[in-house]
Amino acid sequence: MTILQPGETLCSHLINKMNILLHHVLCLILHLVSSSQYGTETIETLMPNVKVVKVDLRIFTETQVPLLCGDSYQDTEVIWMKDSEREGQGNQIQVKVEEMMGGNYSCHNAAGDYLNHTLVLVQDTPSPNRTRRVLEKSHDADEDEYITCLAKNYNGTFHCFWKKTTYRTSAVVALVQVGQFSGRNFSCSVHSDGAGLTCEDLDSCSFAEEVSRIDLTVYFRSNYLLEDYTVTPFYIREIVKTDKIHITKVEGNTFQWGYPATWSVPCSYYPLTFQVKVVHARESCDSEKQVLLKETKETKLTVDHSSKRYRFCLRAKDELVDRPWNQWTDYEVKHQHKKH
Repeated sequence: MTILQPGETLCSHLINKMNILLHHVLCLILHLVSSSQYGTETIETLMPNVKVVKVDLRIFTETQVPLLCGDSYQDTEVIWMKDSEREGQGNQIQVKVEEMMGGNYSCHNAAGDYLNHTLVLVQDTPSPNRTRRVLEKSHDADEDEYITCLAKNYNGTFHCFWKKTTYRTSAVVALVQVGQFSGRNFSCSVHSDGAGLTCEDLDSCSFAEEVSRIDLTVYFRSNYLLEDYTVTPFYIREIVKTDKIHITKVEGNTFQWGYPATWSVPCSYYPLTFQVKVVHARESCDSEKQVLLKETKETKLTVDHSSKRYRFCLRAKDELVDRPWNQWTDYEVKHQHKKH
């Protein structure tokens, strides 16, 4: 039985009921949307004393992060600090992390003595349109690569390089994970300029054939933002590129050179092929206006060229593996005219 209010018609009563129902439906929809946006964050442990909050940085996020000073401090009066300010009390607390505002939380006893700490970092969740903030994309990369890796030989050591964005030049490497899936044992060190790293395969034998690709992920920290960059898994043979060739002797139009000191030995097992180019003195080695262009396996060549001035260019690559040529080495010839 429907009870109408004074002055209310049945039609207006039904309209009011529909408005109330619509209001409840809208509230439910907003609640579901809010839950999908703000309830997708996850908290992971990157390494001891480091927690990572993974959130969608395209929207405002607020995450409660649990912190534990230590199992041995259950009966200890524990005080938590962040940036010299008191954050909470107790062996276990929860702290609120908004967007990228992580922090370094330290716990102390009542006397102020340091007990432990937890670094809380924030990482953007993977998505097709995720914004990268720390590294610039490699200019010469065919795919979506930010890190370039090269090896100078087959000894199991490789080098990787990257370029930081203008606004994140102070970013540092927080963690390097290599060989996680291949089972290979590597030792890595970051270069002193912070723009690359070198990894050495501790179990490598240069004569053994690789049976698994190398996987590499580098984690960068900029303030409390964390970003990870994964390199497409590779074999050493796929990234080998020899050092520049050094011309050791020039006599007239005869040139001699040797294998790079960093190349694998013996040379008979790791042969190189050389490309020789002769261009006019005013041209660079990349010029297509060559006077001579040939490949050779020898380390000595006499140029049959009548000009008194020209540029001799030389580069090399692995003879047995289809890899790009290394950088040009050039020598400018300036023969003096004989006086009669």
